Amino acid sequence: MKSKSLISILITSNILLLSFAAFVCLTAFRQNNRPQNFTEINVERINVLGSTGKPVLVISNQRLMPGPTMNGKTYDRDVIDGRKYMAGMTFFNDLGDEVGGLQYAGIKKDSTGYSAVGHLSFDQWHQNQVMALDYNDHSGNKYVGMRIWDRPTNTTFDHTLDLINEIRLSEGNKPKLDSLYRLWSEAKDRGENGTERLFVGSKNEIAQIQLKDKKGNIRAKLYVDESGEAKLEFLNQQGEKIAVFPQ
Repeated sequence: MKSKSLISILITSNILLLSFAAFVCLTAFRQNNRPQNFTEINVERINVLGSTGKPVLVISNQRLMPGPTMNGKTYDRDVIDGRKYMAGMTFFNDLGDEVGGLQYAGIKKDSTGYSAVGHLSFDQWHQNQVMALDYNDHSGNKYVGMRIWDRPTNTTFDHTLDLINEIRLSEGNKPKLDSLYRLWSEAKDRGENGTERLFVGSKNEIAQIQLKDKKGNIRAKLYVDESGEAKLEFLNQQGEKIAVFPQ
């Protein structure tokens, strides 16, 4: 009789424990699906996920800033020059391709030197940025403004990233680097790297508008010089002035 009573107690206890565990789990899942309110949180990185389970927005500090992704490929962040110094927000589409972001950095180099960057960009489909708002300042040598690029539609940005990554990994191998730089130059001549076509802003306190040709050469420039005079210049492919108004 005693053994039967003990078994009954153990069975009842197990049932109660399992019921309690199920209640805790269900309650936790219900709470996780509810909006949570926080006064303050400390975090190094936040991933906002889309319907596919891939990030559509990453908010990150400098240490955990993601590298670029394109066509299912994820690259080391060192492939993009200067990204390892950046913090900010990076946006992705539902395919996982990076489509732009807001990034910033500030670095003290020595007693007088510094480097400061602010960058908001918008990327073309399967390509690199086509519009950006930039603040770029290296110890007082600075520009601030909007930049516009033309990007090809017959090639995707991962081809450029593959080449940059191979160049980076071939450091010290001069024959291979020479070959890779030839490929880079040929791709540039074909327009695969994209070309900046317009700048509107201020460079070292000279307000200006620059119009560039398909090779990135400045062909027209409207600006206000240091004396406060407005000028319009036209240039040839070699950068030589062919007309200036007023004379």
